[in-house]
Amino acid sequence: MRRYTVYGGSFDPVHCGHVSLVQRAVALGYAVIMVPAFRHAFGKQSAPFEHRVRMCELALLAGQLQDHAKVCAIEHSLAQASDTPVYTYDVLCHLRDKLGSAPCLLVGPDITTEWERWYRHTEIDAEFGRLCLPLLYPIHSTNIRQRLHAGEAPASLSAVIPEPVAVYIAAHGLYR
Repeated sequence: MRRYTVYGGSFDPVHCGHVSLVQRAVALGYAVIMVPAFRHAFGKQSAPFEHRVRMCELALLAGQLQDHAKVCAIEHSLAQASDTPVYTYDVLCHLRDKLGSAPCLLVGPDITTEWERWYRHTEIDAEFGRLCLPLLYPIHSTNIRQRLHAGEAPASLSAVIPEPVAVYIAAHGLYR
């Protein structure tokens, strides 16, 4: 039976730290389902959903991960039912039903400090579990957005964002 892990986040924009987490989960034998947030549970505003989904797809292609990792836009479908945020617990339950087995949740260590704020975090731990991997790169999407907003060219950020993502950001004028 295939082992799945779900990696959710804003991915605003997706960066090399995110890709590194996916690569390491794949190396551990997991199939990774990357789930961009449609409506952030803590109210954070993000670039349009369709752009973040596409950037995740491009990042997986750039990392040659498409055979072991997929982007899933399930939050868009789940969000249509109400104006409330789509919670990770609900995504995991939906994917468990679809996959026929419970995927674990892939997180970085930054989640540890806010874990108790998450909706049904104890149920997530009990029903799905967490795969917590250390961050290898101290990259933050907030910093990338700030640099782009200040006028830095996406191509100059090749050390922190995959090249196809930088091209996409430039082509769509994101984060200006």
